[in-house]
Amino acid sequence: MTDTKLKLENAIIKYGDTVIINDVSLEVHGGEMIFITGANGSGKSTLMRGIAGLIPLSAGKMTRAEKISYVPQIEEADRDFPACVREIVLTGTQRKGKLFYSRNDIERAESFMRELQIDKLANNEIKTLSGGQLRRVFLARALCGEPELLLLDEPCAGLDAESHKILFRVLKKILANDCAVIMVTHDDSDIEGIKDSRIIKISKGKIHD
Repeated sequence: MTDTKLKLENAIIKYGDTVIINDVSLEVHGGEMIFITGANGSGKSTLMRGIAGLIPLSAGKMTRAEKISYVPQIEEADRDFPACVREIVLTGTQRKGKLFYSRNDIERAESFMRELQIDKLANNEIKTLSGGQLRRVFLARALCGEPELLLLDEPCAGLDAESHKILFRVLKKILANDCAVIMVTHDDSDIEGIKDSRIIKISKGKIHD
């Protein structure tokens, strides 16, 4: 078994007095693809934000890989932010205390833009992009951080067939390089895109393999 990228033990997340995630335990290893499914309001996105460290656990324990990238739903993005595609993707290479982009950073960003077929959009402002293009921009940004654990919240919503194919081709590549991927989805066709994946259903804040 490859190394553990995430281990949740009896995790609880509350908003005020309301329990959203209830006693969840989960272990994920390198090269593993996890799909999280469930009805709206079941706690899927809250669980992802908790794993990403954006909201604290109310109880329980979490250990995870040092290098983690999180791609939220695009509804959370500010499309009016005055930046072009290249600038957004390059921010994925930033680390604490780092002030400038190296040649390697720039080459890595350009490589992922080509792989996700957004290189021709490099100088376009993000407000001009379609939903599918914007999702690929955020994925390229996440991959620039060379994550060991990649969290994707509904990355395929609204994608056309070609964008869907591009996304899953890239996911297969990073899985082969020992990255673990956790993806929230509501579409069974996404699950069919990765063989030997693990499907976890979340209902009322609890998960079920």
